[in-house]
Amino acid sequence: MPNIKMRIAIIIFILLGIVKGVFSQNVNRWYVEKANGQTGFIDSTGKEIFVDNFENLNMEFQSGLVLFQKDKRKGFLNLNGEIAFTSDKVWGRFSEGLLAFKDESGFYYLNTKGEKAIDLQKLIMPFRKEVSKIFDFKNGLAMVRIKDAGFDDNRNKTYCVTYHESINLYPGNWYYGFIDTSGNWSIKPELESATTFNDSISIVRKNKKNYFLTSKGDLINIKIKNVGEYSEGFAFEYSDNGYYFVNKRGKRINNYCFKRANSFSDGMAAVEINDKCGFIDTSGNIVIEPTYYIRSNFSEGFAAVSLKSDTTINGGSFIEAFIDKNGKEVIPYKRDVEYGEFHNGIAKGRRFIHEDKRYTGYYELFYINKKGEKIWTEILKQ
Repeated sequence: MPNIKMRIAIIIFILLGIVKGVFSQNVNRWYVEKANGQTGFIDSTGKEIFVDNFENLNMEFQSGLVLFQKDKRKGFLNLNGEIAFTSDKVWGRFSEGLLAFKDESGFYYLNTKGEKAIDLQKLIMPFRKEVSKIFDFKNGLAMVRIKDAGFDDNRNKTYCVTYHESINLYPGNWYYGFIDTSGNWSIKPELESATTFNDSISIVRKNKKNYFLTSKGDLINIKIKNVGEYSEGFAFEYSDNGYYFVNKRGKRINNYCFKRANSFSDGMAAVEINDKCGFIDTSGNIVIEPTYYIRSNFSEGFAAVSLKSDTTINGGSFIEAFIDKNGKEVIPYKRDVEYGEFHNGIAKGRRFIHEDKRYTGYYELFYINKKGEKIWTEILKQ
């Protein structure tokens, strides 16, 4: 394995007590599984828009398309389940209407018709440099990594480790920059390491110093080293003691150190204090006292919260409910249930089926509206 030198310490943590699933829908479609093995999507009324025997079907739409694989065909479907385009080589997810793509001729970005919209062979490169890797568009910009021409940066294939994009395995060889949707450099490839933009901030290293980089190309001096991605104007600063929240200038919003925390969502962030979880606002004030066991995020004014149940009484299940931003219970607590976040007025849930306090191996997959009414349900085997 090559000598790995991390240029920026980006801390990425999965803080939820249980897996909440994939819930980043940006369209009115929700992924479902059927007892007969079929998969597909429903709309906001619970109507099944399409289900089929797919070999592979992504769980969410991006830019109005979803990746599928069926009967040796691979490509993307539109919102109605119709084939938008097929390709044996395409893979991944669209971001801002564009998909990073590579074939034998080089690197491109495809549009939602499957056409080559940005040709990186036309990108003006520094002397004796070539494209090494391209990343998703965010905030109208896409990160591009370059390397020395002819250098094989995949030469060591004996290990199977996925590194964060900011880790520079070949310092002095790899450099990073950003292009716009016209395919031209917006920020020149002079960065020793970088992250894709999140909430209009990239965390970069240049001339052996760490900076915040704005989407306008401005560098902001920072003293902190261990910082996560931004959300709604704030990010984590991680220390040996725990988590602080910092703004886009790298300044802490208060000096309170949390044992654990989630990113800001819907103006609130879940934090852990004395082994219980509550919520703070963007001023750093605790607005919902730490009462809960499982940390969740607010979305569309609701957050799924959980109480730790008595394992002797009910077999180790959890009891979950939805609360509003005042901490009021708006969808009552239920046993053996876990919820996802609300998106476009719909939330996903699972109810684990028990008999004589033992899990049967079956669960109910369902979707509810904000009244707590089920709009779709199916019993599945784990």
